[in-house]
Amino acid sequence: MTYRVSLTARAEADADAAFVHIREVAPHRVHQWLRDLFMAMMTLADRPARCPFIPEADALGHPARHLLYGKRTGMYRIIFDIQE
Repeated sequence: MTYRVSLTARAEADADAAFVHIREVAPHRVHQWLRDLFMAMMTLADRPARCPFIPEADALGHPARHLLYGKRTGMYRIIFDIQE
């Protein structure tokens, strides 16, 4: 089954803020970073259940999961839920 991947307004704002920050510290890599971020998110269309539940899922009241993107201090957490 293929799922539709969509971003909330907050997720878009967070990605924009990260883009601005990375553009300031590593302008030569920022476009590759953004492209790879969206490519990572699009992998959720095929196999979203491969990602683990987040520790806060019980407090949120729904089974949210996360996909980690990046390395070391540039690690970003993409939080999502699966809707059948």
